[in-house]
Amino acid sequence: MNYSNTLVVAGLTVLLLAGCNINPMPIGDDERLATMMKDQTELYAKQEPINRPLTFYDALARALKYNFDHRLTLMEAVLQDTQLEVATLNMLPKLTANAGYAFREKKLGSSSEDYFNPGQNVFRNGQYATSQDASRGIADLTFAWNVLDFGVSYFQAKQQADRVLIAQERRRKVVNNLIKDVLQAYWTANIAERLLPGLEPVLTEAESALETSRTIQDNRLQPVLSVLEYQRSLLRIIDQLKKLRAELLMAKPKLAGLINAPMHSNFSLAQPDITPEPPELKAKPEELENLGLFYRGDLREEIYQERISRADVWKEMLKVLPGLTIPIGLNFDSNSFLVNSFWLEAGARTTFNLVNLIAAPKMWKSAQTQIEVARVRRKALSVAAVVQINVGYQQYIKALDSYKNAKELNKVDQGIYTATANNSTNDAGTELERIHAATAALASQLEKEQGLADVYGALGNIYASIGLDPVTGGIEHVTVRALAVKLEKTLDSWYKGYLPKLPIIAKPAVAIVHK
Repeated sequence: MNYSNTLVVAGLTVLLLAGCNINPMPIGDDERLATMMKDQTELYAKQEPINRPLTFYDALARALKYNFDHRLTLMEAVLQDTQLEVATLNMLPKLTANAGYAFREKKLGSSSEDYFNPGQNVFRNGQYATSQDASRGIADLTFAWNVLDFGVSYFQAKQQADRVLIAQERRRKVVNNLIKDVLQAYWTANIAERLLPGLEPVLTEAESALETSRTIQDNRLQPVLSVLEYQRSLLRIIDQLKKLRAELLMAKPKLAGLINAPMHSNFSLAQPDITPEPPELKAKPEELENLGLFYRGDLREEIYQERISRADVWKEMLKVLPGLTIPIGLNFDSNSFLVNSFWLEAGARTTFNLVNLIAAPKMWKSAQTQIEVARVRRKALSVAAVVQINVGYQQYIKALDSYKNAKELNKVDQGIYTATANNSTNDAGTELERIHAATAALASQLEKEQGLADVYGALGNIYASIGLDPVTGGIEHVTVRALAVKLEKTLDSWYKGYLPKLPIIAKPAVAIVHK
């Protein structure tokens, strides 16, 4: 028997030690490949197909619905909301159910001695007594309410409610950044679609002229110095054109990433009939400052963070108080010696952690410091917001002036190109002038169009720095087109200068006494 027990104990010990021996398990190639293929399949799943040229508002709507950064903030908000439900349930009293089975190899036996005569057995002839079965089942259902735990759970639930609001403000911040990025990327990609078809013929002509000049150089048909100077001018033009092309070709992948479209999808952008004039912001910097200080998500986040820190103070104060627990339970014991197998039990008990009295001043001071830190951080963010709004406003003014200058320069370059293109002379100098004029016209047109994109980008920076949110309510079950119409209505009103107004605080009514 002892040998068998030893084997059992040894076996259990080996199993326990083997279970505690955990080694790192790197992901295998098959698992990684399967995960990669699954992710690639799910990246663009459950999206409405792009079946028409995208307007800016279509692109923005797709970004808000399908961009994974925005999806992540939505999921984080849902997570915080779920945790709020859990925190609310923690305020409920504890209801615990226990059940078990007890067995002992030998019955519980005991003797008793006389209280007044130690050493004298109360039972005759050295007899023993038992009051418990060798095997029995036990169970209980206990309802317990701790007043101190309820108070702490209450403030924890309030803190979690503020974290839900913080998650919503962070979502608004992601929306603001998406609007800014999509504004810049969409108009740059739109420019690329319009300019790339005209850039390729000029680049081809410049490269052809370069090859012709090399043939002239090899055959020594013209002076070497003039040919080399001609080639230098052509190489600089070709380099400029290739840089322009590379810059334009990068625009569409950036936009595709923002709207979560496949990188190699052949979607097109809606081209305006005429080049739109940039919107002129009618609001003054002072008005923008007030809007920013009211609407910015990071400032609201700090207000909620201050409330969380203030709740910490109350929690620390509660921990100093004694805890009162009131248990009420229904018990069962199958012991056959008991008169009553079922019985109801109730009571009350209190606990007091005296160490908390010593630590309380430090805990309160720490919580109060957290409140002050949140206040100072909010003030620092307010200053940064005012600076960002004013810098953004000046960048908008600069972008608007640059666009107007680029527009005038483009008119001049287009006129020069038209004049050189109509020149019937076909010598090398005229060809170089024509290529140079075409390149300059393309570059100035790109500068004009890019200036328009910069104006929209500057507007996006202003709206992002203010913290305005054009999206209200859920967008999960809204179609892309319906969301685009809603965004167009809101953003167009902003472009026309109709920004939201600050709420008016109602003044208390003054009683008028009639004499």
